[in-house]
Amino acid sequence: MWVKPEEVFLKTAFWDNDETSLYFVLQRRKGHGKSKGLSSLLVGTLDSVRDTKPPPYRILHQTPNSEVYYVIATALTENEIRQDWQWLFENVCPTLHSFDKEEEVTEFVCCKINSVIATKQDNITEDEDTVTYKNVDYEFHQRFGMPDDEKLVCYYSCSYWKSKMPRQGWMYLSVHYMCFYSFIFGRKTLLKIRWADVTELAKINSYLFPDSIKIVTRDDEHYFTLFLRKNETFALMQQLANIAMRQLINDKSASFNIDKDLLTKLSKNVPKKPSFLKRDLDARKQSNLYTLKFRLPQTEKLDGSEECTLWTPYNKRYNWGRLYLSQNFICFDSRVRNLVRLIIPLRNVHQVERADSTGTGSSGDSGSILITTAHHTSFLFGNISDRDFLVNKISELLAKLPNDVYREKPTRVAAQDDEDVVWTAQPPLMTLFKTHQTYPIKQSQTKKEIQWEDHMSEVGRGVSMYQTTAGSELVVNGIPESLRGELWSVFSGSILQKVQNKGLYEKLVKKALSSKNQANDEIERDLHRSLPEHPAFQDDVGISALRRVLCAYALKNPTIGYCQAMNIVASVLLIYCPEEQAFWLLATICETLLPDYYDTRVVGALVDQGVLEELTEQHLPELHAKLDELGMMKMISLSWFLTLFISVMPYECAVNVMDCFFYDGAKVIFQVFTEYLEGIYNDEAMALSTEPRTAKRTIKIQDLIYKSYRTFGQNVSSEHIEHLRLKHRLRVVRQLEDSLERNTLRALQQDRLLDATELQELLSIIREELLWAKRVPCERLEAPYEAYRLDYTQFKTLYTALSPWAKGDFAEAIAARMFKLMDNDDDGYVSARGLSLALGLSVRADAQRRLRVLYCAHAPPLLSHHELRPTNFTDTGEELATDAFSFFDSIENPSTPEPSTPAVSSVSEMGDGNPLDKYNDSINSQGSGTWESQSAESVRACALCGLPASLPSTPGSAPAPPAGAPPLPRDHFLQLLAVLHDLTQHSPSLYEAVVRAGTVLLQLGELHRRPELDREISQDSLFLAAAARQPEVDPNGNTTEPQDVAKPASPSKGSETDGVWSITLQQFLATMLSEAPIEEFFNEKSSLLPQLEALRQRDRLQSVS
Repeated sequence: MWVKPEEVFLKTAFWDNDETSLYFVLQRRKGHGKSKGLSSLLVGTLDSVRDTKPPPYRILHQTPNSEVYYVIATALTENEIRQDWQWLFENVCPTLHSFDKEEEVTEFVCCKINSVIATKQDNITEDEDTVTYKNVDYEFHQRFGMPDDEKLVCYYSCSYWKSKMPRQGWMYLSVHYMCFYSFIFGRKTLLKIRWADVTELAKINSYLFPDSIKIVTRDDEHYFTLFLRKNETFALMQQLANIAMRQLINDKSASFNIDKDLLTKLSKNVPKKPSFLKRDLDARKQSNLYTLKFRLPQTEKLDGSEECTLWTPYNKRYNWGRLYLSQNFICFDSRVRNLVRLIIPLRNVHQVERADSTGTGSSGDSGSILITTAHHTSFLFGNISDRDFLVNKISELLAKLPNDVYREKPTRVAAQDDEDVVWTAQPPLMTLFKTHQTYPIKQSQTKKEIQWEDHMSEVGRGVSMYQTTAGSELVVNGIPESLRGELWSVFSGSILQKVQNKGLYEKLVKKALSSKNQANDEIERDLHRSLPEHPAFQDDVGISALRRVLCAYALKNPTIGYCQAMNIVASVLLIYCPEEQAFWLLATICETLLPDYYDTRVVGALVDQGVLEELTEQHLPELHAKLDELGMMKMISLSWFLTLFISVMPYECAVNVMDCFFYDGAKVIFQVFTEYLEGIYNDEAMALSTEPRTAKRTIKIQDLIYKSYRTFGQNVSSEHIEHLRLKHRLRVVRQLEDSLERNTLRALQQDRLLDATELQELLSIIREELLWAKRVPCERLEAPYEAYRLDYTQFKTLYTALSPWAKGDFAEAIAARMFKLMDNDDDGYVSARGLSLALGLSVRADAQRRLRVLYCAHAPPLLSHHELRPTNFTDTGEELATDAFSFFDSIENPSTPEPSTPAVSSVSEMGDGNPLDKYNDSINSQGSGTWESQSAESVRACALCGLPASLPSTPGSAPAPPAGAPPLPRDHFLQLLAVLHDLTQHSPSLYEAVVRAGTVLLQLGELHRRPELDREISQDSLFLAAAARQPEVDPNGNTTEPQDVAKPASPSKGSETDGVWSITLQQFLATMLSEAPIEEFFNEKSSLLPQLEALRQRDRLQSVS
């Protein structure tokens, strides 16, 4: 790589000369390549400890009489520097001899190099990474054997404690790995940890490891200390571990995508980061905190923030805080916590203008801007350090807004076509099914409505209302029922999603109601168990609305689909909100407020159980000790989290908790739990149940919530909850993976082929293979081993490395056929059990089962005619079999030349007398549309017969046909015989036994081509009789059949298997097992542990094609 010429005065310090010419010197840094000796160890140690990271190769320009040298090229590899060296000799050196003065030579070389650099820069966009970072990135990939697509984020100087001694070196943090490298006087230390394997990440300060970071994996503990920026390093490690855990939770294989918009966005005062990826991750972290603080859609990206003041008209004061900008919103949060908060959607902004000073002397109107919305509401921000930049930035964001995204559309459902399901979106069900309220309750509700109306007349209404401490107090006292749906949508941010996705709910409902799937069936079972005491859900109107909301969300987010407890939450939302609004509230709960709660593994709820346990231990140690002693903490808390206290608290009390939940987020759940007592009551709302309550009334719900805020409000913040969630997410994901692995091992041991140790090692390698390919074990309901699914490349890699059958010329062919045999769903994936069976059958099964598996792997339709190889593939396999087949043809017809092509070359050329048709007719009478899949299932069942349980079929599919394998046509048998020759060619005696058995089978196959042959003739005289006996011809020239063979009813249809060359499974097994060497060879059992250990120890780059 050409660099801008730079002067150096010492050309030999730390460098060795590789080549020298009159004007140029090619140098290699000591400690690299061929360099040896004490000086090389010293330079290598210095480069390892210090943050110099120079490229290991460079080219200097020199003149004979000058002591000044110029660096004109650097490179990370010898090949790159050699290319630059060659270019100099071809394009520069011939010209240098024409100059008279050395100064002219130097000036020409420098100008030439600068022109080359300028020419390249014209064609390259702005480089996002520094040269130093690129050098480090190259060293990272070379030292740790990383694939090219692995992205290095950052690197830090630190010490690693190994054998009670610190090793000074460098920690490298990439998207999927944490690595450490140290080189101290020839002693190298290398460590590589995958983020997906981390179970604990903590900062500690002990006597043995002062001021350290502790990393715990499944196998070991690691300690790092002497960080220059410990907090920054630990925060980045947490973020990368969190990304890895979320990929494991969500069963997604999507790779990490860099946000290239950061390169072109208008920015100011952005600190320089060592890599663009580090800047991207920091931006993601800030965006996550931003969306969490203001309840914004998770896709929102924070653009920047600015210290300023906000003028609040309700108390006529300037409030210091921070202004936040993103693609769709302007937000403000006060410096004093919860004093005032504001959200302004950019779609509502009508005008942004500079506000001039009014001369009143107030400090708040200097550098001010005035933002006016389309609803004629104005917001004044002051004390802005760079007002012009902020105005330009807001103008840029406004210009990027699409014109038609937020255009208002009618909210009523359009008239459906005749074939569509006709439905009507319902208003809040409380307006259709009114409950009887006593006079005190009505009076209390009216009082609250007046208080809220007065409050909103001061602070505004809707998304852009000022959220103040006075509003918080009103929320704690309870939102009136008439305003509950509106305020829930505003506080949660779901109204923003509704506006940004106009018309989506109607489309989802139409599609969901017309489809049938497992989620819809589960929803139907739970509809009548959703708040049955409320009159709305004793009527079809409420039940239908609940069905539409749940089915539409299951279609919108198939990753979650439907989970129990969603019906209870959705039913409460429908009581107070219009139908579409309830849908978006449910989406906000599942995806933003309570992430990962509502899935098959309820990971989010399990994580929050750990958070709750830690908070209880910190703040209520006596209660924690008692619950821990009884083992009830996790037992009682799961339903609390999933139903938001609706199922464990009186309904009229639980909705007050939901008021605070939508206003303050998930922290409310933890606050209320620590104060939860039996006997909670609410005199300001009507109870749904008319049954008398026996529990003693102990505390009013409003007092309980107020007490929880006063006691724990400061210590339990949303940011603190997120921090604890990350800590416990590592543990929960590891526990779930361990549980899945244990269940998988338990299921695989039922096959009784591989022992427990081999299965454990095999499963670890499968998991490593999936993680390396950026795929993760997924949650499958059919069987635990279905969570580990391998594609063909991964299956072939592992099978060829472990199976003794995949070692010769036919290794890839055997692997492909075993993959097809184990791919029971024909979806291109094989489960962990499929690989376990393929390996176990090849090393532990008896001779009969092994030969049956080989036979079935070559049987049609698993081995189709498209996959048949040419007959001259190898010298020992198919060609030998073809020669034997031709030998029998020559015995039968000595005067006929040897045919160049087989009589029947593929399954498709067998005509109407195809034995597969006969076989299909015997197992399937439903027509020819499904015969191939039915036959494939039957062949697989035959191959795996004798096992405790067969491979599961696709859910909802028809029962598998009876086990059986069709006869092998000639081409398929040639393939099988070639594979047997390949497996046995290492032993002459064994090879001869296969040849003898193959000869007999070829003779038996001829029986089906000669229907007139007497079946009672012994095999010894079979071919002599075949050669001597010719078919009889009648006067018309037609061949006559022998009397003992029945003629088919029709020559075109219904012909018998006789007349087509074939071998049956029984003939194959009986013939092969009659040879003692073959039986002994296939009965031999071996262990997979040596191959498994070798596979674990070798470089992972060699394990994936």
